[in-house]
Amino acid sequence: MHIHHPVPHDPVRRRSRWRLGVLLAGLLASSQAGAVFTFFPFTNPRLIQLQVGATGATINNVTFNVTGARTSPAPLPVLGIPDASTPSTAPPGGVRIRMLGRWNSGTQRVRLSVDSAAGLACVGGTGCGSTVIPFNTIGWIAGEKSNFTGFDIQNGTFTGSATQPLVDFVCCALFSEQNFEMANTLVFTYDNATLYPAGSYRGRVVFTASIE
Repeated sequence: MHIHHPVPHDPVRRRSRWRLGVLLAGLLASSQAGAVFTFFPFTNPRLIQLQVGATGATINNVTFNVTGARTSPAPLPVLGIPDASTPSTAPPGGVRIRMLGRWNSGTQRVRLSVDSAAGLACVGGTGCGSTVIPFNTIGWIAGEKSNFTGFDIQNGTFTGSATQPLVDFVCCALFSEQNFEMANTLVFTYDNATLYPAGSYRGRVVFTASIE
């Protein structure tokens, strides 16, 4: 996340301007994410894959600009803006989290977690010193829900934990070989409830998927 605050001009009202950016990264270990669950035979070895936003090694950036009516003393929530490398999504303006899993037989426990423990640190030279904005100031609305209760990322907020659970379910004893796809699009919002020193802030959250 990246935030920019110019120095306030009004010492009484303490107006400020922010620019926030969130870097989203994924670790391989889980399956794909999609709006619809599909099950069909697949004879390959056990596998779990995770995609966050763009493909390949791209790490997407989500920016929050705190300007105009959204500055103190009447702050309003700020919608995140994904960078140009983030694929277009439905709903628009979000980041798609996709998991794909497959194994030969039986069931597996599928988990997706996120690490937001580091917070959003002030970028050196931008005027905010050693201030760190916690990630619990950022939440999301999850789209592309499936018809399988409990098999989706729900609406939520980062907790600042290194192991915040997002998805945890057992899948999927329908065939002798298993394959599933799951996806949700997250639209991020900065709550803008606290006035932090003017400057730019940046942080990264990392998603990890696993089967066991």
